[in-house]
Amino acid sequence: MKKLMLASVLSIFALSTNAAIKTVDNPFQSNTVLKESVEVDHPLFAKGAGGSQCKGLPSTCGQMANCEQAKQALKCGNTRLDRDKDGVPCESICPGG
Repeated sequence: MKKLMLASVLSIFALSTNAAIKTVDNPFQSNTVLKESVEVDHPLFAKGAGGSQCKGLPSTCGQMANCEQAKQALKCGNTRLDRDKDGVPCESICPGG
């Protein structure tokens, strides 16, 4: 009996106009243009990093051709290459830096 009563109450609620789903404007979706530049504190967006030196670099140590390529990828913000955080990337191909 309780289940029947609950089902009927839920049915009435679902059919009422107050239960309608309404869309809300997405504040992140707009055509507004920023009037000022925005500084992003992230290695991939650092000045000097990026550009043509960072495009097309491998992302893992196993894909690196040499130690210099690994060092460049680290400068471009790929901090995963330096697991022990000693500043030396891909220690298998850059022993001691």
